[in-house]
This record gives sequence, structure tokens and C-alpha cells, in this order.
Amino acid sequence: MTKRERVERTMNFQETDRVPIYDLLRCDAAFEYFSGEKIPTLSKNPETEEKLFKIAGKAVNKLLDMTRSVSFGPVVEEDVEDELGFIYHVSPAEKTWWIKKRPFNDEKGAVEFLKKWIQKIKEETKQISKNASEYRKNYHENFMKTQAAIGDTVNLFAQHGVGLDDIRVCLGFEIFSFVYADEPGLISEFLEEYTKMNVLVCHIVADKKLSPCVLTYGDIACKQRLLHSPDFLKKEFFPRLKKLNDAWHEHSFKCLFHSDGYLMDVMDDLIEAGIDGLNPIETVAGMSIKEIREKYGNKIFLAGGIDMSQMLDLAVSSR
Repeated sequence: MTKRERVERTMNFQETDRVPIYDLLRCDAAFEYFSGEKIPTLSKNPETEEKLFKIAGKAVNKLLDMTRSVSFGPVVEEDVEDELGFIYHVSPAEKTWWIKKRPFNDEKGAVEFLKKWIQKIKEETKQISKNASEYRKNYHENFMKTQAAIGDTVNLFAQHGVGLDDIRVCLGFEIFSFVYADEPGLISEFLEEYTKMNVLVCHIVADKKLSPCVLTYGDIACKQRLLHSPDFLKKEFFPRLKKLNDAWHEHSFKCLFHSDGYLMDVMDDLIEAGIDGLNPIETVAGMSIKEIREKYGNKIFLAGGIDMSQMLDLAVSSR
């Protein structure tokens, strides 16, 4: 059975030869072990970065049946500024980034920034629509480069959200909350324009021959509870998530939904919004794979249920 056959049969609730493995790979030791190659000295040299990408791809191919991103991660410790004026710190050791400085300091500044960001998204959407053929060509070329690096491992074709994660991170949760309380229409407009852009991208680039599944996402929960009220999610999140899922369903893709945290209070809403699968089913947040299976096992496929934040980390470190 090929990896794609194994993944598609799982998504269709059919028997497989074994459970398929889905994950992100972001571990230097795993990169070296599964690729069989030594990681070179890290630098921003293009040849080194290409070498690291190939090592990551070989390791992913060796270990995983499906993934949603292939990258070694940052190669140097540094601060970088993006086109929106945010200064980020990127860290090879942490394999992630975080915001060090925002282009505003208070709610008033955030509102003005958000208005400009909305206009930027509208302009990007126009440009994507205007240059649809070129956008599709570039998207497919980049996808196929990654696919070549990981061989027959299934790569999720897209990772699409409604913008909630982006705006919450960029504004910070406190300022985000103040802006939504004072100018809810501005937050709604941002989420709507962001969703429109991703729906457009879906219809331009979709090609199921390249992959059977996409990731639709939104981190809407934390341990034991939601990050937002059910009323907020019913108004601002679920209808837009449904638009994304519906768009991909038009092209026969399955939609794997990702959110950390405890989701049981809104599982019916997620099902109604058209999710086909659920990830990561965070057990330390109170999620139970048994409960999900019993209540929704005939409606969604499950990807997760293994505690990677504590159990696996502590088990490995204690060996």
C-alpha cells in the first residue's frame, strides 16, 4: 500500500495495512537519524540552506506518511523586520519566532494599523485575481519542489485559516480584545477579507491530483476551555471556516481541521462547519480520543491523540 493510499483510506474510514503517521518534523537529531546525514554548520548561505532543506525532506520521507510543512527552521539567531513593520526574533535553537516589537503601542495605533492591513489584503486579493494563471503556476512549482524533496510522503496542499490567528498574534490578545469590544466591525471586516482571499486562492490553485487533503485551522481553545466565547465563534469564526471548507470540498479535497486545546464544547459547530478530520486532539488539554471516536467517529477522521508536549518530551529526556 502506498502512503497516499494509506492516507486516503484512513480519511475514508477504510481498513489500512497500518496506522499512517502524520506530523511536523522539527528536531535536529531526528533530521540526522532519519536522513542519514550530518547537519552542516548553520549559516544563511544559499547552498547550506538548500542542503538543510534536502536533509529535512529525506527525514520526512523516511518517517512520515503525511505532513503539512517541510523545513529545517531558522538557521541564524537574529531579529528581522517584515513589510508590516513587525520586528521578530527568530531562533534556530527554539525552531520558531516571536514578536519583539509591534508598529503600534496601544489600541488607537492598532486600529489605524488594522485599517491599513485590511487595505493591503484587498489589494493582494485583486493582484491574485488579476494574475491567476501566474499565481497557480508559482504555487504548483513551489509545491512540487517540496514534494520532490519528500518523495511519496503526502504533503497537505494548503494551510488556510480565516485570519483569526494572524490578527490575534499581531495585535496581541489584550489589544485584540479591546478593539473587538470598541470596533467589532473592523475585526469582522479583516476576517472577511482574509477569508475571501483564501477562498479565491483555493479556486485558483486546487488540483487534487497533487494531494488529497488541506489543513483548515484556527487555534480557538486552550487547556480545558475555549479562547473565545461560543457566541463570538458562532458569529465570527465558524461561518468563515465553513466557507473555506466548502470551497475545498468543491474540488473534492478533505479538510483536516487543526486547533489546540479543549474543543468538546464546540465540536458540533465544527462538524457543521464541514471539517473532515480533527488534529491534534490535545490530551493534556482534556481531549479524549475515545470520546471523540464514540461521538463523531463516523463523521471525521482523527489525526493526533498522542501527548507530544509532555509525555514524549519527558520520556525522551529521561532516557
